[in-house]
Amino acid sequence: MSVELLIANLLRVAREDLEGARLLAAAGNRNAIYLCEQSAEKVIRAVLTSEGLHAGIKHHLNDMVDMVPDESPIKPALRAIEHLAAYATSYRYPTSSGRVQQSPTREAMDLTASQVGHALSEAASRFDVDLTAPGTPARKAQPIR
Repeated sequence: MSVELLIANLLRVAREDLEGARLLAAAGNRNAIYLCEQSAEKVIRAVLTSEGLHAGIKHHLNDMVDMVPDESPIKPALRAIEHLAAYATSYRYPTSSGRVQQSPTREAMDLTASQVGHALSEAASRFDVDLTAPGTPARKAQPIR
């Protein structure tokens, strides 16, 4: 698979994850924030892919954002969503004592979804990806500078 297609597909799946997060949030489902994290992770991975970097299988979004060069103008948008890393793991399962972590408030979820949406839109614009055209590659796949 070409880098251009990989970047475009990461961003398209990120868009689907974010749409799913918004639908679940509207229904009051606790999994909304997990899908929001998944969307954020894919946006960050698309940026890293353009840099020729691979973050592995971890969910430490802050470490992944650290890998993005400081001169990348999208880095602040990625920093704004790196806090979602906790939702990839600790919020998915009850604690060892059986306690279920409390989901964020609806307002916090809406703000977070907005931040992820901003990062996604910024990445799609910079990579010139049509998020509604399955199978089409990014028209630009070089690092964002």
